[in-house]
Amino acid sequence: MDAQELRHRLHSYPELSGKEFETHKLLHRLIAELKPDALETVGETGLVATFEGKADGDAILIRADIDALPIAEPNELSYRSTIEGQGHKCGHDGHTAILYRCAQLLKEHTPERGKVHLLFQPSEENGQGAAKVLADENFAKYSYQYAYALHNIPGAPLGTVLCKTENFNAGVCSLSFEYQGLETHAAHPWEGKNPAGQIAELVQWALSQEEVNPKQANYFLCTPVYSHLGAKNYGISPGIGGLHFTSRAWDGELLNDQVKALQAKAEKGAKAAGVDLKFERFEEFWPVINNADSKEHLKSVCQKLGINYQELDYPYSWGEDFGLLIKDKKGLMFGLGSGEDCPVLHHPEYDFPDALIEKGALIFMQLIADHKHG
Repeated sequence: MDAQELRHRLHSYPELSGKEFETHKLLHRLIAELKPDALETVGETGLVATFEGKADGDAILIRADIDALPIAEPNELSYRSTIEGQGHKCGHDGHTAILYRCAQLLKEHTPERGKVHLLFQPSEENGQGAAKVLADENFAKYSYQYAYALHNIPGAPLGTVLCKTENFNAGVCSLSFEYQGLETHAAHPWEGKNPAGQIAELVQWALSQEEVNPKQANYFLCTPVYSHLGAKNYGISPGIGGLHFTSRAWDGELLNDQVKALQAKAEKGAKAAGVDLKFERFEEFWPVINNADSKEHLKSVCQKLGINYQELDYPYSWGEDFGLLIKDKKGLMFGLGSGEDCPVLHHPEYDFPDALIEKGALIFMQLIADHKHG
């Protein structure tokens, strides 16, 4: 199976985060046929394949995400999704195909030095995959000093590489605040404990903490995404309610501090009102921080391959859990333009351009070939 055929196969059978069982089986079979030096399941539904060089040197990790989204496929494609309500609408089928092509090329062209670990990572969309892989004792033996990944970027010219030092994108954290008070008659609400006041106050306070200018180092958004309060029972003052946010910042520590401050504010208000509060944070993405030397390496590779390179003015505001894999390593994530007319990520009509498969693989292979060891 060639890489484009794999992409189409994955597109036809998309699997959601943590449920990539058939994807894992297919990838394991295809990679095993290439006889890598090591091949192991990690993170339950992920896979790591190692190709060893001819001499000692640094270990390089290249990562692709493999999960799909709960978005229906309206496109009339020969390889359209066959699973109702699910689709590869972020291009992870293409990212996986690129990494598979790298495996084919590494089999043909053994690295001169070091090792190359190819990580097919599950559960990127919910922010759990990288953490799950890192917590897996099977992955601990695959130490690495450098890590690289890409993400396709709709709206950018097809095949253009986009990158910058420091933040490539934001850290993201989702939050839920669930209140339990006491119902009473709507005619005398003071006899109950209605959490409406706490919910309204928390929304206003959260919005007051924002720095919405993405060019500022203290950029921080806290977007209310969902709320509920009681039911359509007009004689009842409700006793239950909830409020959910998605928050994001360039600085991971700033994001943590702001989330803690919001939690403290909510807990203080709930205590004063005499209502119970259950707080939860989830779908967390540590920001991707690109290494300056690695960026210069990438620019050099683009020049060598004749690929247009574009320096980003400021980071992308979406989350990417590759940030955890590079948190204490060198390396980077870069964007690869998927066309100015390509629908945006997570749009129902989005489809990854096959033309990027070979180009993405060649960039990774050149990064490996030109790597300066130790």
